[in-house]
Amino acid sequence: MPNLRDFERRLGGLVEGLFAKTFRSGVQPVEIAKRVVREMDDGKQVAVNEVWAPNRFEISLSNDDAPRFQQIETALVTELKTVILDNAGERGWGLVGPPEVEMFVDQKLKRGELVVEASLVQGEQPVERPAAPAATPKKAQLRVHEDGGERAVPIDKELVTIGRLSECDVVVNDNGASRRHAQIRTVGGVSTLTDLGSTNGTKVNGRDVQSAELADGDRITVGATQIDYRSA
Repeated sequence: MPNLRDFERRLGGLVEGLFAKTFRSGVQPVEIAKRVVREMDDGKQVAVNEVWAPNRFEISLSNDDAPRFQQIETALVTELKTVILDNAGERGWGLVGPPEVEMFVDQKLKRGELVVEASLVQGEQPVERPAAPAATPKKAQLRVHEDGGERAVPIDKELVTIGRLSECDVVVNDNGASRRHAQIRTVGGVSTLTDLGSTNGTKVNGRDVQSAELADGDRITVGATQIDYRSA
């Protein structure tokens, strides 16, 4: 399913590096996404002229598995919400409210076991037949300060990666930066920065962050490199 392949691609950086050993066994992130998609299908309700799918998902993990997801929980929940919207859009289903995802620890579960409970929770406005994410309405950019100068990198696609690897969208020649250090995901004109388990962490305006929505003028610090975020 295309939206699950996209889910794996977007979360790929989060399970590399520091997380590589962590996710060798037990529940895998994509298993959760597959279960959410299955519960949407099983829990859908057929009305006269519409099909409504569950929009709230309570995910329970074992006491062994849950700690492995703590550092990526914010990004995981964000991506699962995207899977819910994309899956509903592909099937032509409506949602009675915005996607909701919450994670719990269940002491009764064993390592590798997973429980997903789906329900329909009414929101202020139904989300009817969501379409695929539209093109970003504004052209933001990153201004990288290095070698006494500044270079601009346009944010012209949904996912932009930052790091020392040559295949990153924003390559930084900085020993304090990880190979895949951080990513910026832009949807509907809103850009969200997520640290990819970097060794030295990522800062926004001098504050350590795991995930943060960016505003015009925010300064991102990767290693010793300063990067300014500029919206259109």
